[in-house]
Amino acid sequence: MTRRVLLAIVLLLLAPFGTVAQGDAGALLDRVAETAAKLQDLSCLLVGRLIDSDGTEIALEIELRTIPPEGVASAYLLQPDALADNIIVLDGDTVASYTFLTHQVTLFDADDPDALGGLIGSGEDGRLDITFDLQKLFAGFAATLDGESDTPYGPASVVRLDNVEEGAVIAWVAATIPESTLLPYRLEFHGADDALLAELYLEDLQTDVGLDAAEVSYLPDDAEILDERAER
Repeated sequence: MTRRVLLAIVLLLLAPFGTVAQGDAGALLDRVAETAAKLQDLSCLLVGRLIDSDGTEIALEIELRTIPPEGVASAYLLQPDALADNIIVLDGDTVASYTFLTHQVTLFDADDPDALGGLIGSGEDGRLDITFDLQKLFAGFAATLDGESDTPYGPASVVRLDNVEEGAVIAWVAATIPESTLLPYRLEFHGADDALLAELYLEDLQTDVGLDAAEVSYLPDDAEILDERAER
């Protein structure tokens, strides 16, 4: 369960899908969407914890980098230890998964339903859409304002996003959005019984610093390549 939740969260952040929002929540998410649409690149350290079904807490630390206009993103896993030094790269119509223990890179088509255990969906024309627009990140979630909070980036609003799909692993999410960045800072993922599945923070946030696509999509040159993509 923990590995599935972890991959679901990582791929939700990097390979998003539309949100149903009304009133003030909708207005705020519209502003977040405008900010996300203007991003040339973004990097941050995703830190937090995963809570397993038996109550065990697992530390999470992932270096995220993305260049949305070029459809490139990467997630370098530092924690949990079992997945340390693994890398997931999204590059247009291809998903690459590097496994440190086997020193192998497996390539999938972005629209392959079996890619990474079937946890991702594709965007238009089989390409992956990369965005921090919460209205696209959470397909089928209903959004409402749920108070305010203080963050290292200043005052923030909290938006609750409820999944309308019954039986989903992630039932609802609380997103903390600082006014100064208009990008998500804190995300809480909850299960159907309101149990906390994960608590994540986007720290060391940097935007529009001129990231290079080749560096973002880098994978070890000498790794064995397992190509699971359809013939081209």
